[in-house]
Amino acid sequence: MRRFYQRRRYLYALMSMSATRPPTPNGKPWTADYPSSNGATANVPSPGLSRLVVLGYITAVALPLIGLLIGIIAVTRPAKATARHGRWIIAISIVASIIWTLVFVSGVFTSTTNDVGY
Repeated sequence: MRRFYQRRRYLYALMSMSATRPPTPNGKPWTADYPSSNGATANVPSPGLSRLVVLGYITAVALPLIGLLIGIIAVTRPAKATARHGRWIIAISIVASIIWTLVFVSGVFTSTTNDVGY
């Protein structure tokens, strides 16, 4: 039982340590202040927004209706860069839906014979 508490105190002391500041290059201060104890900056963009943009572009071409919905979601985001991509995603999904409609109406995917072609 005593060993359990010793390990617990050791882990608590280990977790409560804060990271040291990285050395300054050439004596110049860093551009970002490190508010976190692990050295991460506060203004790092989240990967979720960039994933939304990439997913929006892919679905705008492959599945235009879903791409249009993702584009609308991206436009309503508060980040200006994501909103700018959202406008492009909407535009690409509208153009892609017109192209897909023309492809299906032209009869490219219809077969003129009943032979399956095995």
